Amino acid sequence: MPRNPLHDAQWQARLDAAERDLAAARRAESAAAISFGGPAHRAALVWLDAALAARRDARRMQFETIADYANWRFSSLAIPKDGFGVARVMADFASLQEVDAAFEHALRDEREGTLEQRFRLETGQPPGMMAFAEAANVVSSWRQFGTLDCMVSFCVAEDLFHICLAHAWGALALQSNEIFRTIATQLTRESLLLQLPDAAPVFQDDGHRLAKHRDLIRQVNELAAKFRFYRHLLPERGLREEFCRVDMLWNGASWIDPEWSSVVYDKLPVTLREAAGQPGLPALPGRNFPRD
Repeated sequence: MPRNPLHDAQWQARLDAAERDLAAARRAESAAAISFGGPAHRAALVWLDAALAARRDARRMQFETIADYANWRFSSLAIPKDGFGVARVMADFASLQEVDAAFEHALRDEREGTLEQRFRLETGQPPGMMAFAEAANVVSSWRQFGTLDCMVSFCVAEDLFHICLAHAWGALALQSNEIFRTIATQLTRESLLLQLPDAAPVFQDDGHRLAKHRDLIRQVNELAAKFRFYRHLLPERGLREEFCRVDMLWNGASWIDPEWSSVVYDKLPVTLREAAGQPGLPALPGRNFPRD
C-alpha cells in the first residue's frame, strides 16, 4: 500500500499555522476586492492561492498512506439519492494527485448529476467574443453579496470592461433582476472610483442629478458605457448550464432594466470554466469540512 510522502507527525501544528495564514489571506483578499483586478487585489489573490495550497498540504500530512487520505477525502461525499454510486478501491490510488483528481470528478458528478455532459456547455471561446479569451488578462475570485456567493471574473478586452457573475441556479430567486443589477452597480462603482476617485459625490445623495457635478457625471457616464456584464448559471441536476450577456441601462449612478436574453452563448470560455472550479468561500457553521 503506497505511503504518503507528505506524512508528518507534527501535522496538527502545521495545519493550525496554515489555517491562521489562510484566514489572514481571506481577509486581505476581501479587503482588496474593492479594487477588483487592481495590483493590490492581484497580490492578495496570489497570497490566497499560496495559503490554500499550504492548508491543503497540511491536511494531507496527517495520513500515513494514500489509501487513508482517499478514505478521508471521499467521506465528505453524500450518499447518492438513488442508492447507486461508483465503487472505489482506495488501495488502488497511487498518489495524492490521483486521489484529488478522482475526488474532483466525483464532486462534480454529485453537484451536476451523472448526465453531466448533457447539461454542461461546450468549453471553448464563443465565435467573435474577445472577452475572457486570455487567462493572463482575467482575474477571478469568489465574493459574497449578502447571502449570495458569486464567482466574479473581470477582464479588459477591446477597451471594454467585461464582468461575469457565476452562481448557482435559483440563487437570485424571485428578485433576480433587482439583485443582479444591485451587484452589477456595486462592482461598477468600485471600478469607477478606482479609476476616478473624485467621482464619489456622484454616488451620494442623488449627486448624479446635480448640475454642479456636470463634469464628473460626464466622465462617469463615459466610463460606465465601457462595461459589459455576463451571467454564468452553474449546471445542477436537471438544470442546464447557461452563459449569456446581460445588457442594462445606466441611469448615471446605477444599472437598471436587465435584459437576460440579449445574447445567449453555446460555449463557455476556458477561463470561466476554470474560475467556476475554484474552491468556494469558507464553509458555514454546520457544514462538513471545506472541500478545497
